Amino acid sequence: MTGNIENLILEHPRSGGQDRVESELREVATRPISLAASTAAGRRDSVRNYEDVI
Repeated sequence: MTGNIENLILEHPRSGGQDRVESELREVATRPISLAASTAAGRRDSVRNYEDVI
């Protein structure tokens, strides 16, 4: 029984760390999407400004 308790105690921090890593990975995965949207918006604004000049 003691061996089972020790395994539970050792595995608990691992699972919490894995949750944190997965959360950070999701955040990092969304950055390119946000960057692409910002780039597209910037290009759209540049085209509109160029049209205003012409």
